[in-house]
Amino acid sequence: MTTTKTTTPVVQLQAITREFAGSVAVDSIDLTVRRGEFTALLGPSGCGKTTTLRMIAGFLPPTSGTILLDGQDATTLPPERRNIGMVFQSYALFPHLTVEKNVAFGLRMRGVPSAEIRTRVAEVLDLVGLAHLAGRKPKELSGGQQQRVALARAVAIRPSVLLLDEPLSNLDARLRVQMRQELLRVQRETGLTAILVTHDQEEALELADNMVILDRGRIVQQGPPREVFRAPATRFVAEFLGYENFLDLPGRGPVTIRPEHIGVLGPDAEPPAGGEVVEATVTAVRFRGTDFAVTAAVGDRTLHAITTDETLRAGASVRLHLPLGQAIPLPGDDGAARLGKNPRQECPA
Repeated sequence: MTTTKTTTPVVQLQAITREFAGSVAVDSIDLTVRRGEFTALLGPSGCGKTTTLRMIAGFLPPTSGTILLDGQDATTLPPERRNIGMVFQSYALFPHLTVEKNVAFGLRMRGVPSAEIRTRVAEVLDLVGLAHLAGRKPKELSGGQQQRVALARAVAIRPSVLLLDEPLSNLDARLRVQMRQELLRVQRETGLTAILVTHDQEEALELADNMVILDRGRIVQQGPPREVFRAPATRFVAEFLGYENFLDLPGRGPVTIRPEHIGVLGPDAEPPAGGEVVEATVTAVRFRGTDFAVTAAVGDRTLHAITTDETLRAGASVRLHLPLGQAIPLPGDDGAARLGKNPRQECPA
């Protein structure tokens, strides 16, 4: 069942737009997802990622544009004719059916012979490590186990593409990390083409081959996670990926520097070459287990840094070293952003 990643398009969105009562939720986006690829649609609530997923699945028709699945126009096809597997945030399991029958449901609806159903169900339950729970009902399972059943049901039909709508958001933090690893393992072992909707940047960075960031219904940046993370195109993207320090440098325009790159200097420390030193007052220190997150005021502005100095306290005067070599330009910004300001706006619903 394993398929290697190729350049063959499985999903192609061409100028897809979706409006609700005159409000544009998805604004003429183009997107190509290739065979065997794990794509993450990432962005804050209301920015069009779930609407996009629902249009791919066939639950919502686009207002305009074209959806191609395996090269065929599927824009008006109903969901049952799209060969798509879907895992929902709420799992959507049938409470009166056993694990085995939940997994078999999609196969029975497609008229798969009984012998083949038994074989496929056994395969996917073994894949997700639930063969020993085949006879249980969903209420007898933990949240993580229910999510694995939902994943097994979606994989069993051998879909052209697997759609995942924030599937881990109902799990606690520890279980989310475990299930991310499990989800990636299943995707890699099966070679399925997968599209994940999430608002969790760590989830997207860990799972995706291709990360697509949306803002107000438009794709603002996409590419391999490392490339997007290391070179955000705009302040919006940088903030969404966890960048906190924003400066407008003379001759260089808007830039961002990550907190771990800013040095907190002791009173006698010699600053490294190739940077700028500013006087600051510590306003907050937060313990993070292996280090401390420092918030400091530079005049009426704010900077964030990381230190291992356990003696640092709020109110202390410090020097901060800004390594200009680590400054990442934000070419998509208009220069209006200033150090310590935060113009980020929420996206419309």
